[in-house]
Order: sequence, then structure tokens, then C-alpha cells
Amino acid sequence: MATNNRITPEQLRSRYWFDNSEHPGTTALCIERYLNQGITLDELVGGKPIIGICQSGSDLTPCNRHHIELVKRVKDGIRAAGGVPFEFPLHPIHENVRRPTAALDRN
Repeated sequence: MATNNRITPEQLRSRYWFDNSEHPGTTALCIERYLNQGITLDELVGGKPIIGICQSGSDLTPCNRHHIELVKRVKDGIRAAGGVPFEFPLHPIHENVRRPTAALDRN
């Protein structure tokens, strides 16, 4: 028997940050911070899921450089599916500066 396990807008964790009448201070602080990141107020309080994208692309690490363009396409896909993308950085592992091996950080 199939069950519908869809999350309603009221159940989203982002609702606590951006549309919480019980904690207006938290809501105001989060909205103020995230409006500076290029996310609109309608996106924040519209009940859409906010999807985090951990991104390691950098000009300093040639092997991760393609992630800069890739994340743009991922964001477009999230928007097309009705979500709100939010990109945040991840420290890239660069082979040339990791001794004895970068595999230590990967594992």
C-alpha cells in the first residue's frame, strides 16, 4: 500500500527561520541575513523548500573549477522544480598542497 509522505509547507524546517509567528526575532534576523544573499522575501516566506548546495568550485583548485558552472545549472533545476536554491562554500581539496596525499581528507 502506497502512502503519501509529502511534506507540507508547514512542516518545512525553513518555516521556523523565515515564517515563525512564535519567534518573530528569529524570523526577522534570518530574513535580514538571507535577503543579502539574493533570495527574495517571497521565496523565503512562500512555503517553498530551501535547498542547500554545498559547493567546492574555486579558481584556486583547477580540478574543482567546473563546479562553478555546474552549480548554476543545479540552481536552475531547483528553481524549475519549485524550490529555492542556496549555495554555500566547502573547502576544496587541492592535490598539489596536500601531503602526503589528499586521500586522507577524502576518507
